[in-house]
Amino acid sequence: MWGKCAEPDPPSPPSPTALGPSRRERGMFALMTVAVLGYVLLVSAMTPAEPRQRPPLRVGVLHSQTGRLAHLEKPLADATLMAIDEINARGGLLGREVVPVQVDGASRGRTFAQATRKLLSGGAVRTIFGGYASAARRSMIPVVERYDGLLFYPAVYEGGETSHRVVYTGATPNQYITPAIQWFLDNGARSFHLVGSDYIYPRVSLALVRSQLASCGARVVGEDYLEPDTEKVSAVVRRIRGAEPDVIVSALAGATNGPFFTALRGDADGRRIPTLNLVSDEWELRSAEAQRKAGAYVAGDFVAANYFESLPDAANRRFVREYKRRYGARRVSDTIAAAYAGVHLWAHAVRSAQDAAPEAVLRAVRGASLAAPGGTVYADRQNRHLWKRARVGRIRLDGRVEPVWSSEAVIRPAPYSPYRSKQEWDALVRYLYHGWGARWERPPGGRLLPQESRPGAP
Repeated sequence: MWGKCAEPDPPSPPSPTALGPSRRERGMFALMTVAVLGYVLLVSAMTPAEPRQRPPLRVGVLHSQTGRLAHLEKPLADATLMAIDEINARGGLLGREVVPVQVDGASRGRTFAQATRKLLSGGAVRTIFGGYASAARRSMIPVVERYDGLLFYPAVYEGGETSHRVVYTGATPNQYITPAIQWFLDNGARSFHLVGSDYIYPRVSLALVRSQLASCGARVVGEDYLEPDTEKVSAVVRRIRGAEPDVIVSALAGATNGPFFTALRGDADGRRIPTLNLVSDEWELRSAEAQRKAGAYVAGDFVAANYFESLPDAANRRFVREYKRRYGARRVSDTIAAAYAGVHLWAHAVRSAQDAAPEAVLRAVRGASLAAPGGTVYADRQNRHLWKRARVGRIRLDGRVEPVWSSEAVIRPAPYSPYRSKQEWDALVRYLYHGWGARWERPPGGRLLPQESRPGAP
């Protein structure tokens, strides 16, 4: 069998004869030679000298390069570009080079929606890798659906959502929040104080925690929401200290983390209350330490996640080594690993379908699996989320996270938590969105919406 570009094997030499060909044989041979030569010249004239190169396969990479979330999202873009480089180093996809088209989401949901429209409306880009904050994802999805595009979203999220045009490579709440709360309950915790930034992810996530604790007979002794990125935390810290919970469940994000933990742990008075972080991954904790000098104040606290840099499997060691070779000694977070795995999952689906169209990829991704950092990933056939193993980690003094607990098996994703009905979760999301003036977070200077008085309040 000849290879595509290989030289054909030379023909076997003819058997020698004693007398050589006769005159008649030599004449027939000459006529055949002329006929074959003419045919070769005709075919050569009709065949182009070089095949035309196939056009590149363009994909969108949409993360914040500016604004308050840039320090968290730039590493996700880096991981995405690294995976694309690896795919191109192996020959690209379907004989085409994968070319990233980078756009800045500027840390604003409205900008993410505009950038999504810009990428998809021209037709050259059909697939986007991006989004981080829930406000960005929820702003992007209607545009992706309108243009029949495809979004690979890498972050953990609050659930209460499904889209037929999104592949979610981050975790659903039943794959990280619910197991982590259960781990604390199994270890004797009975009272909890909930605190979060006032936007869609903390509100819905902590509503789930409240419902879970109520079903288990545990107590919520306090619940507070702070304006996004505020540094005014003293009143909340006083309430937490006064309540003396067994555990603080924190869904604080961004710039609020440093001042909060500094105020909470800035003196040696009183009992140190352990905190379970639902937002801060290893990279954000490191950023808070660098910017706010709060590293020592979070040591000993806990993180709910699915991936840690220290996981020992060979695929993870290779990934971490290459990521740090390219981008320096920054720590590799859960979301960075999910962004990287998402690109390779997309490439796997494209190869399987022999087609990069979103519809073909969505069909091929159902039930697909491949080796990824932290273990094999498997895409659920029904909801296009990944099955994942739940983990709890403890933050060390150097900011790294060491695993302390892991689920025995991977957990099937459930976008809607069973603690409430789908209708109740949808009602809560509508209540918050309209209460914030058709936004996904409390507007600057906006009023604090009351907690819903009953599950799914309108």
